[in-house]
Amino acid sequence: MPADPQAHEPRDDLLRAFAETGRNHPYLASTLNSLCNLDCTFCKPRCMPDYGHKDRPLQADDYAAIAGEAGRWNIHKAHCSGGEPTLRGDILDVVAAFADGLGAGAAIGMTTHGNLRRGLSVEKLYGAGLTYLNVSLHSLDPTRSRQIMGGGDPRVALATIDAALALGMQVKVNCVLQRSYLQDAFAVAELAKQRPIAVRLIELQRIGPAEALFPREFIPEAEVRDHLADWFDAAGEIPRTELGVRSPGRYLQPPGWAGSIGFISNSSCATCSDANRIKITPTGVARPCILHNRDIELKPHITEGTLADAFAHLFRSMLARDRNEAWNGYHYVDYDLRWDRMDRPKGVPVLPLLPVASGTGGGCALRAARGEGQ
Repeated sequence: MPADPQAHEPRDDLLRAFAETGRNHPYLASTLNSLCNLDCTFCKPRCMPDYGHKDRPLQADDYAAIAGEAGRWNIHKAHCSGGEPTLRGDILDVVAAFADGLGAGAAIGMTTHGNLRRGLSVEKLYGAGLTYLNVSLHSLDPTRSRQIMGGGDPRVALATIDAALALGMQVKVNCVLQRSYLQDAFAVAELAKQRPIAVRLIELQRIGPAEALFPREFIPEAEVRDHLADWFDAAGEIPRTELGVRSPGRYLQPPGWAGSIGFISNSSCATCSDANRIKITPTGVARPCILHNRDIELKPHITEGTLADAFAHLFRSMLARDRNEAWNGYHYVDYDLRWDRMDRPKGVPVLPLLPVASGTGGGCALRAARGEGQ
């Protein structure tokens, strides 16, 4: 492995430099697998050429080592996603590895479709150290939900949500906005009337299988806010820190509601400067940025006991984001983060940036850049 001339830059100096930017401290966002037993129209994981992964994925011991080093860098949050992470037979061990490595008070979360496999329960995940749950739910109608998700049952997902709330866990619901299913999304949002949850209405992104859907199904945040004006006119704002979320935008609580509604609008107002995820692919590639290849393979550092050098590289890479004018501050933040599918050349920009002119709305500039050939 080539020596990094800055590998031994003192940890305290890098932590201080990052804090001085005023940005949110980084957290671990680990994609545990690409496998899923559903088939959402905008995701369709089984169409990916490396579905299932040809290389050996990280194991629970690997995550324990990564989390242990992350804790020394004052990282106190880890999020698990997929695919469907609960399909891993060792999911309880993985959750426990993050919880033990990051230490007491850490936030350990997971994104799931909520239809847990037999033998797994919210109670078991909570016992392993899970503190919050994000449930993907796009319709409350079983038939229309199957049209969107290719299986599963929204009633089972609701039972998962209620079980998590009963344990005192934070719960967020992720609902992707599609023009054909807009009323379904609004019905999902209304779950926050009676439940203390944050429903996040997510703009469709022009990536992967959603590329074909985008022209007819994309609906921007600003237009959705117009539809929901009656809810939002007298709504109060919930601080993102209170909800444990990073994503840009406002979380609003209509009068009398137990929960809140927010937006994840990566197609219209994503910014580099707010991003703070250290994304880790299933095979152990850490990606601090998606527009410039500063990827680093963690497996060799785990084997050689040099994870401190890897984290120094990751923090320096995130610090450099604000200084690269080529990025323009706008991008699709989730591009190529779920998979190991892209061959990323060393040390060069990955995506060409094409600024897209648009209007404004929802409190953010509706402007984005995207890569060609997706």
